[in-house]
Amino acid sequence: MPRLSAEKINEIRQSVDIVDVIGNYLSLQKKGRNYVSLCPFHDDSHPSMSISPERQIYMCFVCHNGGNVFTFLKNYLKIPYIEAVKMVASMGNIDISEYNLEKRVQPVEQKFEPLYKMHDEANKIYNHYLNTKLAIDAKEYLTKRKITDEIIDMFEIGYAPSNNILLKAFEKMNFNKVSMYESGLVIESNAGYDRFSNRIMFPLHDANGRVVGFSGRIYQPSQNESKYMNSPESDIFIKGETLYNYHRVIEETRQAGFVIITEGFMDVIALYKAGIKNAVAIMGTALTKGHVSLLKRLSKTVYLCLDGDKAGKNATIKSIDILLHEGFTIKVVDLPENLDPDEFLDKKGGDELESLIKSPLSSLDFKMNYYYEMTNMDNYDDRKKYLETIAKEISNLSDIIDQDYYIQQLEKKSGFSKETITRLVSDKNVSKIEQVNPSNYIPYQKSIRLIDKYVRAERDLLYYMMNDKNVAMMYEAKAGFMFNDTYRIIASYIVDYYRQEVVLEVADLISSIEDENLVKNIVEISQLELPELQDSKAIEDYIEIIKEKTVRIKVEELTKALKDTFDPKQKAQILKEIIALKDKE
Repeated sequence: MPRLSAEKINEIRQSVDIVDVIGNYLSLQKKGRNYVSLCPFHDDSHPSMSISPERQIYMCFVCHNGGNVFTFLKNYLKIPYIEAVKMVASMGNIDISEYNLEKRVQPVEQKFEPLYKMHDEANKIYNHYLNTKLAIDAKEYLTKRKITDEIIDMFEIGYAPSNNILLKAFEKMNFNKVSMYESGLVIESNAGYDRFSNRIMFPLHDANGRVVGFSGRIYQPSQNESKYMNSPESDIFIKGETLYNYHRVIEETRQAGFVIITEGFMDVIALYKAGIKNAVAIMGTALTKGHVSLLKRLSKTVYLCLDGDKAGKNATIKSIDILLHEGFTIKVVDLPENLDPDEFLDKKGGDELESLIKSPLSSLDFKMNYYYEMTNMDNYDDRKKYLETIAKEISNLSDIIDQDYYIQQLEKKSGFSKETITRLVSDKNVSKIEQVNPSNYIPYQKSIRLIDKYVRAERDLLYYMMNDKNVAMMYEAKAGFMFNDTYRIIASYIVDYYRQEVVLEVADLISSIEDENLVKNIVEISQLELPELQDSKAIEDYIEIIKEKTVRIKVEELTKALKDTFDPKQKAQILKEIIALKDKE
C-alpha cells in the first residue's frame, strides 16, 4: 500500500475549512477578516487566538501555538499527526483507504502495563463466558431487555461466573498477587478471590479505548446485592476522568454536531438501540473537570440527558452552570415522569425518544421551568425570589433579542411587569460592569520580543519569501544561508516548495512538517503583515545585512586567530584579510 504523498495531504487539508473544524470545538467570533477565540492551549480570559479563513491557519498571540487544521486537531485532541490527517480526510470525504496509515499505539508506562494486560484479558474472558451454559439466564435477561448480539458485540458485554475465573487465569499467566490486587479485579484475602461474581459485565474504557475497569450488574430478583458494582479506582481508572463510550463517539459526534451526556451506561445503550450513537455517560458521578476536558475534545455543544427525577434535575442544573462557565453551548433533553432514558425508551419507544432529542430545551428554558416547579407562586416572597433568580440568568445573555424573549417569558411566569423585569435585568448588567476593578485589569496585547537587526532581517526576508516566489529565488541565488538555525531550515522548506508550486500556501507548507517549533515559527512569520514590496531594493538590503553578519563573524574569527598567532608573517596575512573584509562593510 502506498504512503500518503505531500500532494494528497494538501488535498485532504484543502477539503475542509479550518474555521468550520475549529468551530466544532471552540466558540468563534468574527473580527474583521478573521475569527477569534479563547485559546485552549493556555489559561486565556481574553480571545487571543486568531483563525484566518484566507490563510487557513490559526495563531495564538500569547502562547504562540499555531498551525493548520492538522496542527490544531493534533494539539487539541492530543492525538498523533496521522490520526489528525485521517480525521480531516473523513470530514472532507476524501477516500484514503488505499494508503498505508499505520495506527500508532499510545505508549503505556511500563509500571502500568500489567494492569492494562489484566483488564484486557478479563474482558476477553468475560466475553467468552457470556456464550457458555453458565450464562444462559444472563443471556435470557439481556434478550428480554432487547439487547441484541450486535449490541453485545458493540459494547463488549460479558459475564462473570461464580468460580474465580480471573484469579485462576491470572495465576496461569504468571501475574503476581500484588498486581492482581492493584488491578481491583481480584480482592485481597488469604488466597484472593474475584471481585465480580455472577454478574453481567460492562467494560469501561479510557479515552484511548483501553479497558481500565468494569461495571457488573445483577440480573436475577433473587440476587440480594447492589444492582451495580463498579471497579475501584486504580492507577489506570479514575472515575472523574472517564466517560463511558467516549472512544466510540468521536466520529458520530462530529457528524451530529453535539454530544449527549447521560448518567449511566444503560442509558447510552438505550440511545444506541434508538439509533442515537453520539452519547456518553458520567456513570452516576457529578460532572468533573476531567469530564469537561474530555468533552472539549468532542464538541462545543452538549445535550444534557440526565434522569428525569429530582436528583437528575438537580444534577442537570449543576452541570449547566459548570459547562456554561467553560464556554459550551447547552441544550437539555427534559425527560418526563421521573424516567431515565432507558426507562423512557422501554415505555414510550424509540421514535418518541428521538423526537425528544430533536427538540431540546435551551439551558435557560430548563432553568425557568425547573425553578418555577420548585417555587410556590402563591407566596409573594417566593415569587420575588424566582424573579430575581431568573433575571440574573437573563442578564448573562449577550444577545439583546434573546434577552427580550426571555423577559417576555418571565413576565408570563412571574406575574411581574415587563418594565420591572427589564429594569432588574439592566441593573444586574450594570452591577456586573461595576464589579470589574480597573486597577486589576491588564489590557490584552501581543507579546513583544526584542530582536537584533540580523535576526530581524532573516525573519522579514522569510516573510517576503513566503509571499513571493521571486524573492525566494533571489535569496537562493544571492545568499542561500541564514545564521539562525530555525530560519535556515524554514528557508530551505520554502525554496523546495517553490520547486513544485508558483504560489505558497502556508497551510500546505506546514502540512508535511511535524516539528512543532518550525510550524510555530512559520505561522508567526506569516502573520507579520509587513509592508508590500515596491521593488527589490528591500530584499537586497536584507541580503546585504545577512552578508554583513557573515563578514562580522569572519572578522571576529580572524581577530581571535590574530591573538593566538605569534608568527609575524601569519599576523601580517591575517591583518591583511581583516582590512580587506572591513573595506567591504
